[in-house]
Amino acid sequence: MAPTFVISTGRCGSTLVSRMLRVHPEVLSLSELFSTVRNRGYLDGAPDGAQFWRMLSEPDPAVDVMVAEGLKVSELIYPYGTGRFGSAEGVPAICHMTLPMLTDDPDALYDELAAEVPGWSARPIADQYRALFAYLAERFDRPVVVERSGGSLEMLPRLREQFPEARFVYLTRDGADSALSMSRHAGFRLMLLGREAARIAGVASSNQLGADQFQLVPAELGRLLTTPSELPNLMRREVPVTAFGALWSAMTCEGADELLRLPAETWMMTSYEALVADAPAELTRLAGFLGVPATGAWLTEAARLVDPGRRATSTPPNPRLLDALRRSCAPGTAVDATLAAAAGFTLAPAAAP
Repeated sequence: MAPTFVISTGRCGSTLVSRMLRVHPEVLSLSELFSTVRNRGYLDGAPDGAQFWRMLSEPDPAVDVMVAEGLKVSELIYPYGTGRFGSAEGVPAICHMTLPMLTDDPDALYDELAAEVPGWSARPIADQYRALFAYLAERFDRPVVVERSGGSLEMLPRLREQFPEARFVYLTRDGADSALSMSRHAGFRLMLLGREAARIAGVASSNQLGADQFQLVPAELGRLLTTPSELPNLMRREVPVTAFGALWSAMTCEGADELLRLPAETWMMTSYEALVADAPAELTRLAGFLGVPATGAWLTEAARLVDPGRRATSTPPNPRLLDALRRSCAPGTAVDATLAAAAGFTLAPAAAP
């Protein structure tokens, strides 16, 4: 069973894609599984079942602070307030996003997995994920596994390495719209700071920031990165939206070379704008790539999830700032055009100001 991964910069409609796939009777839609564990050595080592389950289930203090402080975003869909777990004591990480996409009773599914996964023997971590995919696919009788994590484009090299059999759907969106959405999201503010800290410390990514490297990072920056209770302060900080345009562009450019190395038959490209403009047509393309039927019932139900009024993130900034934002996105926009040509995909024009 070869998994398919939906990869993107994030804030480009990937949650909508998960919801659309969720209503297909043959697709197991895994939402934000790798986002849940990306800072926990998510593709390293050969853990046993107990270690693997701890990685999936231990609460994430930063996400619990987001919930407690009202910084929730659309990906966080656990039934806060009515579910068994609360942010004060810590919600199991896998319960925030992944399990509620699979069932209306995430607590029961959590208990089921908690009884199953810790008993698994040690094996390479990719095989632990394969076992989890297989267990859930059989449990829900949905043979086609699609994992989707926001901001996963930077994961592509490791995903290719660990899952050579995998296929990929590259989802993009107008850079300015994505950047505006990133600017209001705590996770992307942390990502922006992490990249700055890595640059200062002279390492390739924030995942390589150990104690020695953090000594090179300004104290305030280190505190914002490592202290979950600082998240509300982080959200109040003035950060130019063009910084998020540059972040979107950098992520797109970094992922392009990896995408172009993939065999043509193992990846496809789509966009948020295409899904909004003609969901049935774009979902039919996606179904063909996944090898599942594009039934009329599914296309109708999935298309109802689209809000045509949400193509743009919000009222754009003033014209001069919008122009600066588009300039900050320009390298990524050019790369997206190259990827579209390689994939035989037609990109929609940018939304009018």
